[in-house]
Amino acid sequence: FNIPVFVHWTFSFILFFVAYVAISSGLDPVEIFAFSMYIVCLFICVVLHEYGHALMARRYGIGTQDILITPIGGLARLYGIPSEPVGELLIALAGPAVNLVLATIIFGGFYISGMGFILPDVEDLRVLANPIGFAHMLLILNVVLFCFNLIPAFPMDGGRVLRALLSIKMSHIKATLVASVIGRAIAVGFIIFAGYNKLPGL
Repeated sequence: FNIPVFVHWTFSFILFFVAYVAISSGLDPVEIFAFSMYIVCLFICVVLHEYGHALMARRYGIGTQDILITPIGGLARLYGIPSEPVGELLIALAGPAVNLVLATIIFGGFYISGMGFILPDVEDLRVLANPIGFAHMLLILNVVLFCFNLIPAFPMDGGRVLRALLSIKMSHIKATLVASVIGRAIAVGFIIFAGYNKLPGL
């Protein structure tokens, strides 16, 4: 699609993360390889997610400078946003929609094969060494990416969806300010929730 994908130099820190998890979890070489492939699949799903944004933007005549991959996710750097809120809404939803489609395909494979779906123990990374367990975790990954990105915290996809909806009734600038305030409130809420659950006895 003539949309370049770049990997930020900080992505190399992922190697240290994989090594740390492998050592702390006591994984054997096969399990380390499976975990590494899972991380690769994670970022492939992220790239596909960003292509969802980029290709939907193209339908509105908006080009994409590039897709940048970092240790904390991806970013499709668009040259602009549509003037109509519906356009921004569809562009924002296109990324999570890709993850929903991927999850549906994997789930459909389980359903058609008759194997069913069993929620794996996500704390035991050894499950990744089993092809079925790997597929289960890949399904969970895409469901998490779908749900997480729709949290209405600007500038995440959910925040952009919120801004697009607000832009229907107010100016784009005011909608951006409101979405930003809501995003900050959600961020503070997550920090409080995380701290509360770390307190002794709670």
